[in-house]
Amino acid sequence: MIRKLPKYLTEAQMVDLVRAPDLFSPEGLRDRAILAMLCATAVRASELCGLMPGDVMPDLVFVRQGKFGHQRYIPISPAAHRALGAYLLRHPAEAGVPLFRTGPGRGLTRRRLHKIVDRYCLALKLTRGVHTLRSSAATRWLNKGINIQFVRAMLGHVRLATTAVYLGVAHTALVAEYRRCLVPGPAGAVATAGGDR
Repeated sequence: MIRKLPKYLTEAQMVDLVRAPDLFSPEGLRDRAILAMLCATAVRASELCGLMPGDVMPDLVFVRQGKFGHQRYIPISPAAHRALGAYLLRHPAEAGVPLFRTGPGRGLTRRRLHKIVDRYCLALKLTRGVHTLRSSAATRWLNKGINIQFVRAMLGHVRLATTAVYLGVAHTALVAEYRRCLVPGPAGAVATAGGDR
């Protein structure tokens, strides 16, 4: 059975998406922080909705409510941390309430999160879905040469095979993996079937 390759956005499209919210609107700062976090950390919808204020550090995010109860740390980019800081400056964290909220004392639901993401994707004519952003981040990491085992850990996958599907769309990473697997010939040359093209 051939597994369908995940859909993903290019890095330029991800940048456009994060910049899409109107920062002068009541929800714009929150929406930019949400999109930046999704693109930078590849967290699942339920994981983002479950984030508490104390789970985000200057360079790490602690996912305490991962799939199957697994917890993990994920690096966060400086840009995503700045977007989150701007959001919290306007909307200070509330004790005992999730990081992202729809109103005083009300945490963001998965349903609402999907609507937020889809609205901005539709406006830019991009493929919709929180999972598309997760796939996009994974593909970008592999394209940048990050070891697939580290990508597996950041995504919270139990099986490496689940992560390996992203190699199918991370073209430059796939070529790099292939070249690293080539066996050097006796004179230091690389031996390939039919030559190295």
